[in-house]
Amino acid sequence: MEEQPLKPAPSFTSTMANVFTTPGEAFGSLVGTESSVMQWLAPMIVSFVLVIASVYLISHNETLRQQLIDTQRAAMEKLVAEGRLTQEQFDAQMDRLEGGSSSMFIIFGTIFGTIFTALFYFAGALFLWLANKFILKSAQPYGTHLELYGVASWISILGGMITLLMMVGMGSIYASPGGSLAVLSSFDATSKLHRLLSSLNIFTVWQVVVIGVGLGKFSGKSSGLSIGIAFALWAVWVVLSLFLRIGG
Repeated sequence: MEEQPLKPAPSFTSTMANVFTTPGEAFGSLVGTESSVMQWLAPMIVSFVLVIASVYLISHNETLRQQLIDTQRAAMEKLVAEGRLTQEQFDAQMDRLEGGSSSMFIIFGTIFGTIFTALFYFAGALFLWLANKFILKSAQPYGTHLELYGVASWISILGGMITLLMMVGMGSIYASPGGSLAVLSSFDATSKLHRLLSSLNIFTVWQVVVIGVGLGKFSGKSSGLSIGIAFALWAVWVVLSLFLRIGG
């Protein structure tokens, strides 16, 4: 039986617009179409720009920069207390943090921020592909799941912009549209409860739901099942973040 030719890929601007209003249509338009690098490359580039903007604004805002240094100090003091870091190593790292110039902060923040952002895209798509392949029995390739992750990332990009505005406006690096607002005045980055609250971000939850819709479209399974799997994957990520301090 002759294979059906692939349809032309939708534009990334159309999927970007649809993911906010009709995510089912956005992801449905990716099934049976030619692969499109722009579906994930465009949001990744915008994510890089957002990282650079965040690093720049934090480096030039004394309040936010000092909060970041204090957070690192508290985390390292805990390591010293646990015997996982010597006092000499602690002093050396604190000297580098407190004595570093804004330009060095921007350079290193940009390098590490963009590297981790790229890793999040490729690794996130990998986990979605594996989950869809082995749990929902989807035949869609990894590249299509990379497109799924990229399209869904427009939601986190919008959330990142709003978070950055909240951080500057409220004078706190912990400000975000989510659970962290409940403990904003006394946020403790070493507290698992506070870190859990910070993970309950409105835009993150929205993105997880949308990813679940995409998994359902790719596998042909019900949205309820695929959204449940998306939340299960997210829950695993949150637990790993809390106990291994991934991403913070």
